[in-house]
Amino acid sequence: MKTLLPLFTLCLVALNVQAQTVEELKAMQSEKQALVDDLQAQIDAAKSEISEIQKKLDIESGWQKGLNGLIGLALNNSNGWVANPNPDASSSALNIGITAFANSQGKKYFWNNKVVLTKAWQDVDLSDGDMAAEDDGLFDKGTVDIFNLQSLYGYKLSDNLAVSAMVDVNTSVENFLSPGVLDIGAGITWLPAANLSIVAHPFDYHLAFSGVDGVDSKGGLGSKIRIDYNQTFSIAGKDFSYTSTLMTYMPYSSNDPTLFEYTWLNSISFSIWKGIGVGFGFGLRNAEFEAVDTQSYTNFGLTYGF
Repeated sequence: MKTLLPLFTLCLVALNVQAQTVEELKAMQSEKQALVDDLQAQIDAAKSEISEIQKKLDIESGWQKGLNGLIGLALNNSNGWVANPNPDASSSALNIGITAFANSQGKKYFWNNKVVLTKAWQDVDLSDGDMAAEDDGLFDKGTVDIFNLQSLYGYKLSDNLAVSAMVDVNTSVENFLSPGVLDIGAGITWLPAANLSIVAHPFDYHLAFSGVDGVDSKGGLGSKIRIDYNQTFSIAGKDFSYTSTLMTYMPYSSNDPTLFEYTWLNSISFSIWKGIGVGFGFGLRNAEFEAVDTQSYTNFGLTYGF
């Protein structure tokens, strides 16, 4: 018993020292965390000041330009591979997507221009006979063709509100305005954030080109709404970008078929290395003048942005 007493005392001392050490470490941790919080507050304040300076620079420097592109390529071939559903087959596919902008900012005006272009081709031959008989290539079989051009001019009533005029073309490259729509209108533009613009034009002339023999093009007055949004996030030190454009036209008169329509175009990209990354694009469109059913597309591939 006398032998165990010094050992027991030593254990109590060790536990007491350990408890003191834990408390000291917790106190040090709290102190460092307070320092980090203070530094983070200073960083946030500095970022806010940088943002305000950038807004002033944008006004003074004239045009701001940007481009983001997507390209996807797939080549497949099998020659006598019996286990395949089609032992002798080949396929090729190419996707291209481009979103570009050129904006000018002044103290009392802005002029924003944006282009969205998506093209895709695919060629599939299921046998050697198909390859010999079809005598065509990849670019003879387009699968996606989208072209949208917007030019928006605004006179600022305040930092976030302006009277505006806009020309908006929504069609394809190969079948330009066949079908397609052209809008020319005026109204107001709300700019609640640097990366978001909302156009509401109650005075809009909408011209719809049918592109179908025997079906006349039609036009009419109505309201045009367009929302453009872009956002860049940082995930694990890599840039993640998202751009979206939503457009709709609501006619004041009833036509048969109606001229009501909407289009939603989206592009998502994730940077991997020096501007190169992967991207995904998708879109929805409904225009009874063109087709009763809802239209859609998707594409996926490598991206490059700067």
